[in-house]
Amino acid sequence: MKKILSIGLLGVLVILTQSCEDFLAAEIKSEIELDGFGSTPEEVDFILTQAYAELRSDNITGNIYWRRFSTDYAVPPAGTSLAQSNIARMSYDATDGEVFDIWEAHYKAVSRPNLIIEKAVEGLKDPNLTAGDEGQWKRLEGEARFLRAFLYFNLVRFYRNAPLIENFIKTFDDIDAVTNLPAAQMKDQENLLYEFIINDLNLAIAQLAANVDQGRASKGAAQTLLGHVYLTRATINRHRDKSGDGNADYQSAISQFEAVINSGTYSMKTYYPDNFIRDKQNSGAKEAIFTLEFNEADNSPMRVGDANGFTNNSGSNVELGTSNGANGGKLANDFGFSVFDMNSPGDLVRRFWTFEEAAFVSLDANGNGRLENSAAHCPDGSSCEIFLRTLEPFPWARPYWFEIIDSDDAFRYDASTADVVTNEDGQTEFSIIWSNNNPNNLPAVRLAKYRRQPITQSGFTTSTYDADLAIYRFSAVLLMYAEAANELVGPDALPGGGSLTAVEAVNQVRDRARNFVYYPDLTIDSRIMEESAYEATYGDIFSREAQVGTEAPSTADATAILSKYYFEISTFRGLHEVPAAPEIRNYREFPASQDFVPDFPAGLTQEAFRAELLDERWRELAGEFNMRWFDLTRYGILTDRIQEYQTLINPMTGRDLNATAFGQQVLQQPDDKFEYLPIPKSEIDRNPKLNQNPGF
Repeated sequence: MKKILSIGLLGVLVILTQSCEDFLAAEIKSEIELDGFGSTPEEVDFILTQAYAELRSDNITGNIYWRRFSTDYAVPPAGTSLAQSNIARMSYDATDGEVFDIWEAHYKAVSRPNLIIEKAVEGLKDPNLTAGDEGQWKRLEGEARFLRAFLYFNLVRFYRNAPLIENFIKTFDDIDAVTNLPAAQMKDQENLLYEFIINDLNLAIAQLAANVDQGRASKGAAQTLLGHVYLTRATINRHRDKSGDGNADYQSAISQFEAVINSGTYSMKTYYPDNFIRDKQNSGAKEAIFTLEFNEADNSPMRVGDANGFTNNSGSNVELGTSNGANGGKLANDFGFSVFDMNSPGDLVRRFWTFEEAAFVSLDANGNGRLENSAAHCPDGSSCEIFLRTLEPFPWARPYWFEIIDSDDAFRYDASTADVVTNEDGQTEFSIIWSNNNPNNLPAVRLAKYRRQPITQSGFTTSTYDADLAIYRFSAVLLMYAEAANELVGPDALPGGGSLTAVEAVNQVRDRARNFVYYPDLTIDSRIMEESAYEATYGDIFSREAQVGTEAPSTADATAILSKYYFEISTFRGLHEVPAAPEIRNYREFPASQDFVPDFPAGLTQEAFRAELLDERWRELAGEFNMRWFDLTRYGILTDRIQEYQTLINPMTGRDLNATAFGQQVLQQPDDKFEYLPIPKSEIDRNPKLNQNPGF
């Protein structure tokens, strides 16, 4: 028998003592006696708590998604020195450490639900079982099956030909028996895993309660995950592999999502950012269907911001406005940011909250601006933010331009070069977007969704502020329902067993995106933010405008600017201050903003709706497990889209990604094999029964 340890597949061999007060001790043994622990539901519940905690790993629900997996809308920074991962550069092979890290984390985590299921099944055989213990054993089994299904859903989407381990590994012989199928049969292994996941989730749904404690798997969570599994398999068969129409799976997805929608348990929060603010996310409407709990006082990596790769290796925060350093290792590119404006004009709340990058600005005695990140300008002594650095030339965000800043750090004014030019249509546009037109100085569009600084957030510090991490939200259910309905009957028809058309479902999400914090009485004498040490007024900020050519900014009518952009200004202010009792209004209520975030119209073709819905998923879910990567890979279009978008001209900015610093790609020419990961070579070396994936 081999005595070479395969860390990834063995996971953690645990010695479980008689006392459930002891932590699990990780040791390497060829055999373990587990009969001494886990004979009661209370003891097994302790193991289950550890299983939930293990999901918080960076390599399971954390920074791998945003940091490592590039798409058409999110890429490494310009220059290979800033691209943190070979996966992000799409240049990885079977020896890459990141490929193994993801593998290892998932198979280690699988070992706990495997053990729990075995203990629960054995416990249910007890002839003297009480009704109370029976209910507990079924709950434990249901939660463990949900967790195992979640882990294998990740594994099958990442590796496709992932081996299936459904029993707790106790011996080296168990490891030696692990295998998968040859490369030519990768699809068969995928199918085996999907059937296994679906079976686990059907059993979980039967065993789980509808209402559970925060952070626990519920019936609704299992139904949501199962619907997502069916939708993914249907998409793969219809679009990626073209091996069938997927209709049965699309219909099954509708059934699961409809059950969640009609359960009466979940609904969308009125205000989008409340999903990501600790003080707000667990009060009011219950949008989070399944969450992982993070403690705001935990140290890294147990803060959701750290666990999702939104703080950089040097310890800086996304709010600092720097681009040197990993800081998640990936940026939203030119298309990833402007897709809000191109296809969803006025989508300010979601865009500002998700991708804003900015800094406080002060004006000196001569009216010149300079960037301020010092403690004197920030309420908590950390870095602060106020003016967007990345919005121009996006027309819906005009109030936050940098034409007010006469500074080497500003990208708006360079005395030696024409910042503003007149195009052949007579419209003005910016010729230089970044500071000194240097990619290393660009204020890149980073994901800020989980590391925002609402200055009135109670107890906020840059090192501890966090929220619980929503794995699934109700808005995602509506979007997945809309996708399945469109694939079955098109955008405007009611699918069998469904209560909404695809258009009706997606427009619920878009209507929420129009809700913003409204300030009814802003004037040019109002301070930018009342709670801040920064004392500049809107009159100070909007008193100058950029000029065509190389002239310095001139005086403008601040009152007219405030009036013209009132709703954008009110939106932006509300995102920063996040009042305890905000006045939430809808853009539709006001003539000047009634066209913001327009509904999906009736009459779209199935193809047009499908394409637009993929972008709507990006706008709603950007950075949440980088669903964009999973979306493009299940459709089989990831590599094609990346190749296309490298040279595609952005109609809003007139730029392609290779011609500008912003969003410059550092990817090699992609190959279809980069739509999945290889089986780690070290695992194949240790276990010759494992087969490598095609292309590696």
